[in-house]
Amino acid sequence: MGRKRSQKEIQERLAKRRKEADALLETGVFQVEDTDGLENAMPSKTSWDDEEQDYELKPRTMKGQDTENTVEGLPIKRDGKVERKMIKVQTKPTNEEESESEDDEAKTRGTLTTEDEEEDNDDDTPDTEETIIELKETIAELVEKIMEEAEENTAALTRLRKMAGSKNPNTAKFSMLALVPVFKSIIPGYRIRPLTELEKKEKVSKEVARLRNFEQNLVVNYKAYIDLLTRLSRTPNNDTPINVNLGNLATNAAIELTSSSMHFNFRGELLTIIIRRICKPNPSADPFFHKAVKVLEEILNEDEEGNVSVDVVRILSKVLKTRNYNVDESVINVLLSLDILHDYDPNTKREEEVKMKLRKKDRVHLSKKERKARKERKQIEEEMRAAEQAVSAEEREKNQAEILKLTLALYLNILKSDITSLVGAVLEGLAKFGHMANFDLLGDFLVVMKELIANAELDNLSSAEVRKVLLCIVTAFSLVSSHTHMKLSMDLSAFVDALYAVLPYLSFDADIEFSHKTLRLADPLNNELVKPSVNVSTKAELLLKALDHVFFRSKSGTKQRAAAFTKRIYMALEHTPEKTSIALLKFLEKLTTKYPEVLGLYSTDDRIGNGEFHIETDSPTRSNAEAAMIWENSLLVKHYCPSVVKGVKALLHKSQEKR
Repeated sequence: MGRKRSQKEIQERLAKRRKEADALLETGVFQVEDTDGLENAMPSKTSWDDEEQDYELKPRTMKGQDTENTVEGLPIKRDGKVERKMIKVQTKPTNEEESESEDDEAKTRGTLTTEDEEEDNDDDTPDTEETIIELKETIAELVEKIMEEAEENTAALTRLRKMAGSKNPNTAKFSMLALVPVFKSIIPGYRIRPLTELEKKEKVSKEVARLRNFEQNLVVNYKAYIDLLTRLSRTPNNDTPINVNLGNLATNAAIELTSSSMHFNFRGELLTIIIRRICKPNPSADPFFHKAVKVLEEILNEDEEGNVSVDVVRILSKVLKTRNYNVDESVINVLLSLDILHDYDPNTKREEEVKMKLRKKDRVHLSKKERKARKERKQIEEEMRAAEQAVSAEEREKNQAEILKLTLALYLNILKSDITSLVGAVLEGLAKFGHMANFDLLGDFLVVMKELIANAELDNLSSAEVRKVLLCIVTAFSLVSSHTHMKLSMDLSAFVDALYAVLPYLSFDADIEFSHKTLRLADPLNNELVKPSVNVSTKAELLLKALDHVFFRSKSGTKQRAAAFTKRIYMALEHTPEKTSIALLKFLEKLTTKYPEVLGLYSTDDRIGNGEFHIETDSPTRSNAEAAMIWENSLLVKHYCPSVVKGVKALLHKSQEKR
């Protein structure tokens, strides 16, 4: 009875409260549907004794709110304070508005959260110090969530990645930079492959399903982020400063990811970003040029399997071709870091091990169950090797062959294009990898270098063309002499004649003892574009190397050529600097030891000879050097350098002893 009486009392109380609420609603205090109707329904001021009643019945307004389509709802108590809430009145839209709203909802459903929409709406508003601080705090919170538990906070990763593509420069910049350490920390040590249809249908545990969901979300966000970096890194230098700055930051982000994620997905896209960046024609205007080049050199130097090196050389060849090879030579010098080719020898084939058949009595007997287990074990090992991306010896050798083929083809194409600024870098690479070329490719290189010398116009050479000719000569002799596996007997007389022709131009070159880039050492505190430590030989060093190849490292040297070069070198000694003159005199001393017949040119006595010496001829075989006479001794003995005078007198004394 007590329970029934209590329930009856509760119902009476609820009925009483409903009546009170209905009475309040009738007065129009909490809900106003039409302000105009309310004003008409309100009594005039004269009918009220107190003016406060008129004010009380008016609808309340809030600052910054649209009062036309809003009504006041029930108040909310939050943290001990009462807050008023305005509710928008939903009006029935027309048919056109309904169709448009449905289309918009379909496009935006599941793509952006409410916070993302607020950020996109604020893109056009100028950033203040407070908004920037709030933005940094938001990014820091998202990064902290992802770092703590990446598998549980894939939504935070998606939101941060979408913020990187914002139209607001500050939002895009801070989010893009924050994603670099995030991806570095959460990227696994293996490549993620897409799931097959069978794997999608099979039932898995919660942990496996959570891991798969995380991996798929990671790949999607990582791909979208790389696409964003690709788009921003292609910003031209003449664009707005904000866009150029974003492009530089995108390039830096790609460089940072490249150094640590070559094992992960989309490796080719990252390499393309960097290689396209360093292949711009004006590297001095790019603040990240040196960093990009250094990262590529480290990648090539550390690659032991060849997969990454193949991608780098293939992408570099394609980009250089589109750029018409108009790049800095530092880009070509990157290929000198190909450590994968240090132990490759294409001229010798490995002997395949012949597997001896075991006799039936020597075979180990395995049951059917054991054979099945061994087969399953081998299959598991193959799958593990594929998952770890381990490269077998055969695959490594295949990669080496592909890298060498692409590299030498690139060198050949650059030489055919006759890019003067790149010839030195290409010939430097040929000196390192040229001995691996086959016979046909070697012949192509020699033909191209002969064409380069022929196009140089030996009658009127500039300082740069003289250097190019010397590099071609040294490289040609190096390629032929380095082929130890093939007995080559090639006619290199064209290169010998070219060396004989450039000697007079070298004697008048004031920079013969300096590098072709600068006349002084580079300032270590200067951040300007500095030439790498390759291809820095002076013209004097190249001349001595070429002379050594002709007369001491090949079969191109003859008595006639030795006499002709001796006479022309003495003519050049009258103009060359001190150190070059001393080095040439030491070479002549070595040459006269091998060809003592040359010492006859030092005598002023009448000799039996046919014809006269042709000083203007650029061919040593047509100069008739046996009829020449070294009268330059009378001038060189009065040289200002005591070391030069001592060397000249020593050669003269040696010639007198041989008489």
